[in-house]
Amino acid sequence: MKHTYNDINFYFGNNLRKFRESKGYSQDDFAALCNISRAYYGRIERGEHSITLDRCALIAQALGVHISDLFVDLPD
Repeated sequence: MKHTYNDINFYFGNNLRKFRESKGYSQDDFAALCNISRAYYGRIERGEHSITLDRCALIAQALGVHISDLFVDLPD
């Protein structure tokens, strides 16, 4: 799937990747911590999947950040 620079899922996935990497987690380890498959989590980070708010809350909790932090610097 080709992404455009205005694709909100693409930017959101990049934010997740930056948070995950800053905490030192691999995709495998972080997906396991969130109790989701690595393949599914990888699709979220690549912007190939639109995530629910429930999953956002779960991921934010696992990262130890407020859910709103996941949405900082997304394009309008």
